Amino acid sequence: MIYQLKISPIANTELLDSIVWYNNQKDKLGFEFLHEVENAFELIEKNPLLFAKIYKDFRMILINRFPFEVFYSIEENMILIHHIFHSSRNPKIWKKI
Repeated sequence: MIYQLKISPIANTELLDSIVWYNNQKDKLGFEFLHEVENAFELIEKNPLLFAKIYKDFRMILINRFPFEVFYSIEENMILIHHIFHSSRNPKIWKKI
């Protein structure tokens, strides 16, 4: 089955804010972060069932090199990215979805 990946407005904001923050820490580091997030998206698209459900219908993948987690769900032929979340943040926040 072919899945369409959609990023929620919240996840998009989290991604853009993180890119800016990393670029302010070190030149082009934010773009390296984006590359790792895109790699995670590709992996999710290729095999969305690879990652176990961790809460209700939400699944999670860890980002390589960076302390971030991507939370997503599968709805028919769509993968919805709900959050791109720093792992030090309180997990109760994303559970309010």
